[in-house]
Amino acid sequence: MSSLYLDRKNLGIKLDGQALALYEDGARKGSVPLHLLDRVVLRGNVQLESRVLGALSERNIGLLVLSGRNTEATAMLAGRSHSDGARRLGQYRVSLDSDLRTPLARWLVLVKVRAQLRLLKRAMAERPDLRYPLTGAVRSLSNIVGQLREDQFAMSLDSLRGYEGAAAAAYFAGFSQLFAPTLNFTGRKKRPPPDPVNACLSLGYTLLHYDAVRACHIVGLDSMLGFFHDVSFGRESLACDLMEPLRPLMDGWVWQLFRERELRPEHFSDDNGRCLMNKTGRQRFYAFYESRVAGARRLLRRYGHALSKRYQLAYEAS
Repeated sequence: MSSLYLDRKNLGIKLDGQALALYEDGARKGSVPLHLLDRVVLRGNVQLESRVLGALSERNIGLLVLSGRNTEATAMLAGRSHSDGARRLGQYRVSLDSDLRTPLARWLVLVKVRAQLRLLKRAMAERPDLRYPLTGAVRSLSNIVGQLREDQFAMSLDSLRGYEGAAAAAYFAGFSQLFAPTLNFTGRKKRPPPDPVNACLSLGYTLLHYDAVRACHIVGLDSMLGFFHDVSFGRESLACDLMEPLRPLMDGWVWQLFRERELRPEHFSDDNGRCLMNKTGRQRFYAFYESRVAGARRLLRRYGHALSKRYQLAYEAS
């Protein structure tokens, strides 16, 4: 199973038997058999028949629609969900009990900080010239890992969020040193992304977030109710939770893209302070992402299955 990325203007999609027929400016350009697809990602002005949505849903094929300007998700089709409502009842119970949420949140923060630490240690080994500026970040992250291990029985959700925030500040202070000064990357900035690195991080996190939403949906969990992220209007908090430990993995892929010059400054442009990735850059990004993401998707599904079992037990104990 594979992903289909459709990122061009004046593209149309129609259902042709058991395949998607692709049209550009009214002329048929080819077709893709549905049985080969696991997800479809659309960006830009793409028109599709309503029958296409039904076919995708029937075959459990996911659909992600990205906005043309900022590559944020504007629509999602996650496919069929698990039929056991008891999992959601258990999830609702856990979401209302901070004592049940805290162990899960501590696990999340610890796994994420360890992943951040591993990335920076790898960077130190591959870039000896950056050992000095990276040492402080590595030391700070190591101390936070130690505190998370030692204080596990005296932690609250607020204190865990404090640790996660402190780790993020130390991490990005080191991570930003890995990129050429010409990229103007000084730290994580989301809306709008002002530089090529942030533009790549935003796109990568959007794609990874969608995979996390699908992982929640497949196992029958409500993606809006998290255990680390609180409920917030319009936010899939559980999907945010599941992808947090994988953010450093995405960061490492972005570093690799620039380090190996798969992406270069000429693949980006500035639009009144918003950094935009051009079509060639996006094609390279999509190809790289798909070549690396299979393991991350399996991990998200494993996280989802583990949570569904925990929530089932919470329901049975209520």
